Amino acid sequence: MQKAPEKRIFYGWIITGLVFLNLAMAYGAQYSFGVFFPSLIEEFGWNRQSLSGAFSLYTFMYSTLGFFLGRLTDRLGPRRILIFGSICLGFGIALISQVSAPWHLYVVYGLLASWGMSATYVTANPIVVKWFIAKRGLAVGLAQSGLGVGIILLPPLSGYLIASCGWRFAIVILGAAVFIVLFITSFYLIGHPEIIGQLPDGRRKASPGDAQDPAFEAILREETWTVGEALRTRAFWILTGAFFCTWLLVFLPLVHLVIFALDIGLSRESAFLALSFLGGFSTLGRLAMGFISDRIGRRTALALNVGLQAFSWVWILGTDTTWMLYVFASVFGFSYGGVAAVFPSIVGDYFGRRKAASVIGAVFTLAGIAAAFGPVVGGYIYDLTHTYWTAFILGVFTNVVA
Repeated sequence: MQKAPEKRIFYGWIITGLVFLNLAMAYGAQYSFGVFFPSLIEEFGWNRQSLSGAFSLYTFMYSTLGFFLGRLTDRLGPRRILIFGSICLGFGIALISQVSAPWHLYVVYGLLASWGMSATYVTANPIVVKWFIAKRGLAVGLAQSGLGVGIILLPPLSGYLIASCGWRFAIVILGAAVFIVLFITSFYLIGHPEIIGQLPDGRRKASPGDAQDPAFEAILREETWTVGEALRTRAFWILTGAFFCTWLLVFLPLVHLVIFALDIGLSRESAFLALSFLGGFSTLGRLAMGFISDRIGRRTALALNVGLQAFSWVWILGTDTTWMLYVFASVFGFSYGGVAAVFPSIVGDYFGRRKAASVIGAVFTLAGIAAAFGPVVGGYIYDLTHTYWTAFILGVFTNVVA
């Protein structure tokens, strides 16, 4: 057993910071896909459905792999899984620079990079869940805010690199940066606090006085469920159904927002800035709802954010100016971030810490598969009707159901 660090610092906050960095790089790169979208269409003349299909395959794969890699993380620990993931994600992104046919993109991004993205996710939120109980919502919200920061920074930076150096060089730089950050942080991840002699929320040892501490009481009485046990509960399927519905079109703006903005006559700069608005408010949503959900309850917080997301889809139906696009990006980003912050916490609350990666991976696999269909459905609808209107109506409906 490793010894706890001499400094009296709770390592859970370091874990939170590492996860913040990993999510910033991985999801910032993922949200940059839409920035490269127009360049690929201009150079190769591919239609939107075929390009969106590569992203949908990527989403389907990394969602499906979540269950397998989640169980593997519980068995082997996060370090080895993330080392593997850093290689797959970094090189998968960089190899996009070599594509010349749609199937090349499906292989390097849809099949290779998806392994890395799944490995990053299952070594992120579930690990934070294992380090916290009483402060779980706050910690997950802080870690998840890295995703929003990545969306703020990487898409505009990618746009700048594309304009300065061309899209192929830009995507190599992006892939290299992702690999370096994930690879380095992997060596500092520790699966749960007991490994270094600590307890969740910073409690280092049990003593008679701890019995009066509500946080420690929570540690003592928290139930732990295996995946098999969780699958037999009504709560598991209700949670999975809610996330399935709200995630069904969640990646549609990621892939299509930039090109939608160009369709309605806005500039590329405005489109890139809209993605930054989405990322910025996503960060705010993660921070705010992580903190608020500890106080008003996860279900109330989840319902609030799903309602806001439904409103954002209604709003974009009439969007035809820059400021309206920014309002959509802001509201959608906040609600998307809020849902993402509540998701791991509510699963951890129901099913415990010990098998958190496995159970979260199972929910993520079943519900996350829905997200794979959003981009390709949006592309198909556009190619068929030359408008995204039907896709936006579907976004309203699915969030009302959620």
